[in-house]
Amino acid sequence: METPRYRRVLVTGATGFVGGAVARALLGGGHDVVGVVRSRDKARGLAEAGAELVVGDMLVPDTYASAVEKVDAVVHTAQLGSAGRLTAARARRIRFADHVMTTALADVCAAAGKRLVYTSGCFNYGNRGDEWITEATPFAPSPLGVGHAAEVTALRQRDGLDLVVVSPGFVYGPGGLFKSAFWEQGRQGRLRCIGSGRNYWSCVHVDDLATAYPAALDRAPAGGEYNIIDNTPLPLRSLVDQITDAMGLARVGTIPPWLMSLIIGKPLVDSLVTSFRIGNAKARKELGWTPTYPSVAEGLPPTVAALKP
Repeated sequence: METPRYRRVLVTGATGFVGGAVARALLGGGHDVVGVVRSRDKARGLAEAGAELVVGDMLVPDTYASAVEKVDAVVHTAQLGSAGRLTAARARRIRFADHVMTTALADVCAAAGKRLVYTSGCFNYGNRGDEWITEATPFAPSPLGVGHAAEVTALRQRDGLDLVVVSPGFVYGPGGLFKSAFWEQGRQGRLRCIGSGRNYWSCVHVDDLATAYPAALDRAPAGGEYNIIDNTPLPLRSLVDQITDAMGLARVGTIPPWLMSLIIGKPLVDSLVTSFRIGNAKARKELGWTPTYPSVAEGLPPTVAALKP
């Protein structure tokens, strides 16, 4: 096993869908993990796996900022939860919470010379049609990318900050948005393809995404930015069809974006109908990262198997 360059790592959102997977990957790679969590009760499994816990609130930096002094690096994956329809007001609150936490972590990391790995997203690039996106593509964010694009832009300008940016595509696996928006909706007969479905999505299995963080921590140069997605972007229509096929369901019809906006919120729908066709060559070359599941078709069977009762 490769000796970690940054042994002791603070992980925010360590019980979340992505953060939990990252914490497990770091523990499995020989790192010591300090997890920022909202509740110790919900983090028992993480503690049993060997992580130290810090109870923190994204909006209250005093609850977690001091923990940075006790680690070698920080991985920021936390995101404010928001149940129900995603309104513009809720989207602003999510962005504000990330801004508060990101700013606080960056301040301490820059002052103490600690590496900060920031979790961004691929909605930063906006609607690009059939164009291939790379890390050099300028930001033109869709609504769900506005906050991350602003944070990355500000972080790039911070003097003395050892920054690495990880930008996942749509993260699927046995949990998170995939479970609520695809699996559960499919089981309830409510799943539909939004619009024509010709727009490209770039996806990544949560376990593959998790392995990119230890690589980014230990191998990325300061200032490195990486899109973490599988090898096979696909149209949304194809993604929905593959999901229903894997679940053993009949293929579903479409729903107009305006109608879906009334159900789940306009900022969300306006982002989901964008086209983001992204390449992963930089991560493969500089981090030595390769996805275990090169396509959604290969990652869906274990995902569905894990979700079945």
